[in-house]
Amino acid sequence: MKVAVIGGGSTYTPELINGFLHRVGSFPLSELWLMDILPQRLKVVDGFAQRMVAARGTPFSVHLTGDQSQAVRGARYVITQLRVGAMDARREDEYLGHRHGLIGQETTGVGGMANALRTIPVILNIARDMEGLAPGALLVNFTNPAGLVTEALSRHAPAVPSVGVCNVPITAKMEFLERLE
Repeated sequence: MKVAVIGGGSTYTPELINGFLHRVGSFPLSELWLMDILPQRLKVVDGFAQRMVAARGTPFSVHLTGDQSQAVRGARYVITQLRVGAMDARREDEYLGHRHGLIGQETTGVGGMANALRTIPVILNIARDMEGLAPGALLVNFTNPAGLVTEALSRHAPAVPSVGVCNVPITAKMEFLERLE
């Protein structure tokens, strides 16, 4: 089974790989494709990825590409974890509302809307590639603003099954459990 990660140069990728490695018995991953438009970030993550996978006996192969079509082709799952405009854009999103006395950050308020306006077209392009190159594959969106991106997918790419994921609920749950113990 092939899984593609669009935004594979993300600092979240090693954590994602760790999750796959812990589930090799129940999730039959054979190929993990990491795609990113920034080759230097991809190269750094690849070093971690190859060492992590080798340390567990190489239960799946890791491939790098800057070509979205190559990553998506034949994938069963496509995970998006990208930031259009990189950290410079996030900084601008975070301060946009603040400059005008408005509440918000990269996922809510005017900053979240600015992020969505940059991000949704990119995610819909990925969905279009999936329709032709990986029909039936599930798009797992981990890109902010997750709610707006997932809503856009459901409205404008209904042929591509998708789900939005956010780490805030699980992080809150774990903090509550830790405090209760």
